[in-house]
Amino acid sequence: MPRPLLRAAAAALALATPALASEAVTKGQVLEAIRAFDANAMGSVATLKSTDDASAAVAKASNTILKYALESDDVVVDLGTDSVPWFDMKKGASGLPNSGQRGLLFAAYLSGSVKEQLQTGKQDPNPLAGWVAMLRVYRAMRVREAVRIPEVEALLARQMDGSLEAYAAVALGRSTENLRKAYGGPGAAAKQDSPEMASQR
Repeated sequence: MPRPLLRAAAAALALATPALASEAVTKGQVLEAIRAFDANAMGSVATLKSTDDASAAVAKASNTILKYALESDDVVVDLGTDSVPWFDMKKGASGLPNSGQRGLLFAAYLSGSVKEQLQTGKQDPNPLAGWVAMLRVYRAMRVREAVRIPEVEALLARQMDGSLEAYAAVALGRSTENLRKAYGGPGAAAKQDSPEMASQR
């Protein structure tokens, strides 16, 4: 994967705070952003003239998807450490090896989670769809850059042995339990937003 794409993903996450101040993202806009992300994050830039164009497309799409995931009542995305072990939402990825790649994988996870929920028409914080989308990008990254991220390798191994779906249910259960501990029971959790569950109201 071209280095500019990695920088774009990292920049998108860094620029997300100002982007969140703008007007709300519509369902149509986020679906278009997901299409753009999928086309460009995998290096499929046939319609673009340069990797700079692909980088810009990935950055723009990532910002749109992140904003929608955090603000829309249509989706609930689990951002807890059990569901996103390669990317710490509180600390970010800047101090970790392969931080740009981790940021791109985070954007892929969000893209897959949001897309699945919009296609099914129901909120579901289960990380499976996000993991599948993220692992598709990761496999391409492994081939092109020989990148190995231990937390993602563990998920890839589960996908290969057929236990990823069951593990997703376990991860969701752990995240839910951590939310209960941090914010109280179901009634209390519904009243407070948390960084671990994006868009939960």
